[in-house]
Amino acid sequence: MSFQSQYSDRVIAGMQMLYGKGFLSPGGATEVSEILEGLDVTGAEVLDLGCGIGGASLMLARDFGAGHVTGVDIEADSVARAEAAARDDDLGGRVTFVHMAPGPLPFADKSFDLVFTKDVICHIADKPAVFAEAFRVLKPGGRLLCADFADGLAGGDAAKLYADWVEVLRTYGLSFHFESPQIYENALHDAGFVDITRRDHTANSTAVAERERDFALGEKGAAVREALGDDYFKLRVELSAMRAKAHAARGLLHVHFTARRPG
Repeated sequence: MSFQSQYSDRVIAGMQMLYGKGFLSPGGATEVSEILEGLDVTGAEVLDLGCGIGGASLMLARDFGAGHVTGVDIEADSVARAEAAARDDDLGGRVTFVHMAPGPLPFADKSFDLVFTKDVICHIADKPAVFAEAFRVLKPGGRLLCADFADGLAGGDAAKLYADWVEVLRTYGLSFHFESPQIYENALHDAGFVDITRRDHTANSTAVAERERDFALGEKGAAVREALGDDYFKLRVELSAMRAKAHAARGLLHVHFTARRPG
């Protein structure tokens, strides 16, 4: 079955205007720093799972001192953009990007000290399989850092807001497979991880969505409208507003997970 890219040139341009250069998910560089807070990755071999156009990979090498970062993504165009960004930052020797097909990771067992993934697993239906692969490629004692959107449905208004948001996402051309935070924890445990932690990041993500909406509707939003075109711009603003509402109603959560492969 062929794979169809979810990210057109104008979608990528608009996302970077809202999220920051190099990023295709909310929070951008600020949230990457939050995820890595208190963790020393100096000299580490890092896998950026679902690297997109390379923003987090470059930060890990340039700003956090990772020894080498390997970014993987199923979007060939995104990988090409990430490679170009690494050359522009003169990080070509410390960052490698790999285009791969959906499925098992193309790396040997026990290859990495850290697996980092931001807002990616929500696109993957089989959570146990992806966490089992993350466990496999981590060295003993290695860590997993995962930020993701999760299902917080409890019925009522939250369910209505959540359903409306997902329907707009489908119109925008994106596909998601949301699960509850407990499903993530169960999958991590079943993969063999220990020291599993969960931190609710929903309030922060709500504020990010509100800032996106306000930015797009403000004076500087004209550039986003021009990049996306009127129809996509309208959807973009609607997505940010509805994401904020879904978060506020706890229909949609944003969660940071950490886990460790036993030493």
